[in-house]
Amino acid sequence: MSGMLLRHFVVIARPVEEIETELATGAQKWMPALAWKSNGRGQRLLSELGFDVGNRRMARSIEVEIGALRPVGGVTLLPIRWKAASHAGLFPALDGQLEIAPIGKSTTHLGISASYEPPFGLLGKIADRALMHRVAEVTVKDFLDRISDQLRPSG
Repeated sequence: MSGMLLRHFVVIARPVEEIETELATGAQKWMPALAWKSNGRGQRLLSELGFDVGNRRMARSIEVEIGALRPVGGVTLLPIRWKAASHAGLFPALDGQLEIAPIGKSTTHLGISASYEPPFGLLGKIADRALMHRVAEVTVKDFLDRISDQLRPSG
């Protein structure tokens, strides 16, 4: 998928090996607001994508596809793709990867690099310069922040 590019990262105070192990054990351990929904074609992995506006949360259910962890030159990549489960509205389809890398012995860099196609076709591409790109940025940040909350040490 080509389109608009996004990046966001967080730092987690846990060794990279622990984070990789947790990511490898299944999305139910770290994916925010995770649910499985059965349909005629099998099960779909669902999560929530959203952002806060004042005291309100704007959110949409998303269908998520997660690939296999693969090491690439000192970084581990986890392919991830999502799209709105119904009526995209402001929420674009996104294709990217989580990036897991060590920062010393006890700290991990967790990032996401992704591209998306704005919803609404040509109208979305025109509007994307302002509103749509900002929505995509804050939803990707929110999603990664909620993943990192699941992966942070408790207590």
